[in-house]
Amino acid sequence: MKEKLLNLLESKGDLPPLSDVLINLEGRINNPETDIQDISDLIKTEPVLSGRLIKLSNSVLFGGGRDEVLDLNSAIMRLGLKMVLDLAYTLELPKAFKKPKSFSHMDFWKHSLGVAYLSRALVLHGGGSKEELEASYLSGLMHDVGILVFDYLIPDEYEVFIKNSTSAEKGLEELELEAFGISHPELGARFVEKWWPVSKQVVSSIRRHHGPLSVSTTSSGISRYINCANQIANNNEIRNGVSSYISPP
Repeated sequence: MKEKLLNLLESKGDLPPLSDVLINLEGRINNPETDIQDISDLIKTEPVLSGRLIKLSNSVLFGGGRDEVLDLNSAIMRLGLKMVLDLAYTLELPKAFKKPKSFSHMDFWKHSLGVAYLSRALVLHGGGSKEELEASYLSGLMHDVGILVFDYLIPDEYEVFIKNSTSAEKGLEELELEAFGISHPELGARFVEKWWPVSKQVVSSIRRHHGPLSVSTTSSGISRYINCANQIANNNEIRNGVSSYISPP
């Protein structure tokens, strides 16, 4: 089964691409010669995204209650370019995959969003590097993408697997390895690495987010923060939908 999955992944077929607006936004934000108007013009091609960013910029979380933001340029200035990109991913990524067959789409993205925010907070307050802080939100948002890839490539088999995997003695990753020869962290990392233009840090954090639970400096890279955030979310019943069937060890 592992070989079949990797062959499907290699050929891509109808695997979901990132939206054009995300790819172009990533490129422009990472280009030092890009100005605010360039970013604004691109985002305006997606009216829903534009409206959501303006609304978010007026929320209490981002300083709402001061002067009201009414236009996209002002929203971008208030949010900052990196936050604009993170929020764009938050709004666009759930559209990339069809609703999963075997678990709750809403629960999955609630969990992913929770881990994204927690990861950023842990890096910020745990003494992480600037590079880790910049990658933390997207790493948390994407950490379980391999589950979606499983459901996308082999929906019937994965549905049966979830319904038959009710052991509380083993975690999802171990059960996937036994059933398919590959786990969702590895499958997700391979998919993102090959087909989505994200940083190596994000890919590594996806691959290793079920590593040792520690935020010590002896742990490797940003994955230590993602793992802690994942555990905090699970312990507070903010689970990814799959863990409704499979209890983590």
